[in-house]
Amino acid sequence: MKTVHDGSTTGDTMMSSAGITDAEDGQLPRGILPTWAVFGVSLGILAPASTLALAIGVVVTIAGNLSWITWAVTSVLVLGFAGGIGWLAKRFTTTGGTYGLAARAAGKPAGFFVMVTHLASSLVAGPACVIGSAIYLDAFLQKVGLPASTWTLGICAGAVAVAVTALNLREVKLSAKLLLVIEFFTVAVIVVLLIVVLANSDTGPIDSRQFDFHGFSATAILATAGFSVFSLAGFDHAATLGREARHPKRAISFAVVGSVLACGVLYIVATYIIVLGFRGLPIENMNAPLDTLAEHNGVGWLGYLIDIGVAISFFGSTLGVMAGTSRTVYTLARDGLLPARLGKVSARHGTPAGAVTTLGAIYLVAGLLGVVVTAAETSYGLLGTYAGYMLIAAYGLTALAAGYCAVRSRSLRLGIGLATVLAAIGSVLVYWYSFNPFPSGARGVVAWIFFATVLGYIALYCYLRLRKQLVFARIGESDRRTTLEVDADEQAGAVR
Repeated sequence: MKTVHDGSTTGDTMMSSAGITDAEDGQLPRGILPTWAVFGVSLGILAPASTLALAIGVVVTIAGNLSWITWAVTSVLVLGFAGGIGWLAKRFTTTGGTYGLAARAAGKPAGFFVMVTHLASSLVAGPACVIGSAIYLDAFLQKVGLPASTWTLGICAGAVAVAVTALNLREVKLSAKLLLVIEFFTVAVIVVLLIVVLANSDTGPIDSRQFDFHGFSATAILATAGFSVFSLAGFDHAATLGREARHPKRAISFAVVGSVLACGVLYIVATYIIVLGFRGLPIENMNAPLDTLAEHNGVGWLGYLIDIGVAISFFGSTLGVMAGTSRTVYTLARDGLLPARLGKVSARHGTPAGAVTTLGAIYLVAGLLGVVVTAAETSYGLLGTYAGYMLIAAYGLTALAAGYCAVRSRSLRLGIGLATVLAAIGSVLVYWYSFNPFPSGARGVVAWIFFATVLGYIALYCYLRLRKQLVFARIGESDRRTTLEVDADEQAGAVR
């Protein structure tokens, strides 16, 4: 059998048509996810309920009354990223997410740097979501009478990591359904609380403090940009479903742009109402702003629903992050860039079992360390900040790759041009204000780790280009076959 570029054989497709399933052939199944399921994965990873409950409090503590501007700026920036990724998703199908898209759009160097930065972010974001879920599970247990304990937090984190791994070993459509149900339920509960806050406001819905730009500081607004990008990120994992989605070029583009737009509007409005509701309340209560607002507005019973709902929302986000990351790891293994066992697919469920079990172990260990070594809220914030720094690099490079592809292919239009400019300018501004002045304390340590990681990646790139050229040549190769197969499927469907 003749060998093709991705190291597979032309006989693979023949075997599949002869009755051997994709899973038995070591590949993910094709065309099993409808558009709603792809959107569900994207929305579930964004986990808007968890951001409303925890991340908004972190931003308000730093940015104060003008926090809604932070979310407005972040939303515009991330929409630029999403626009570039969505534009590429309409043209290429991939199981490697932004890594695969960047490699196809702008070559192997772009694919490499997107690969390493996005993978670093995903490996940190997963445990951060595990910790977030444990925080709110523990808060719920305290409400029903269980005393606060590090042991309880540890057990919660361990249970979340194990359960997420078990579900990711099952069929991906099950995870997609869970993600949609989880987010609609939890967001609905929080929206009820926000309506109560508006109705009970002594000053009405207009809060003049939030429109007072005297002393406006771009530094204060963008100081939390790394963290807020992390809170509005993860949508791109839908791009890893290029093989499993039906009509992937339409479904994935819709999912990545639509989910960011919906969540961005929600965060701006919710932040405004939360700050309005905290008029006269101490800012220190921002560790659990929704619980505080529920008590202050006479609906403390909503706190029970919010805590368990947000815990489940974080669980859903963890579920989605692992689903997306495992498919990226699977693709890297098929490209020969990671050990071959990480590319193993479950014959029963058609899921990347080798990658899922490895990620499960990482989530378990990192999640437990995050709640034992220091305060869980601190671990969540620091891990989220590092993940945000890495995501800005991965998203920015992918959007620039999209712009480069548009120019090269003479398909540059207003939409992709605007997305590229937003991504480029936004990335530079966020990094400038994140590191100027340079953060101090624990956040300063995170910043130094970020810079050390980037230098390490540059050194690795040089090493591969100079000493491991055969390994470097494999970047993005397996996704070329994915595109050919999906295109053939869609053409056959059009004929039928």
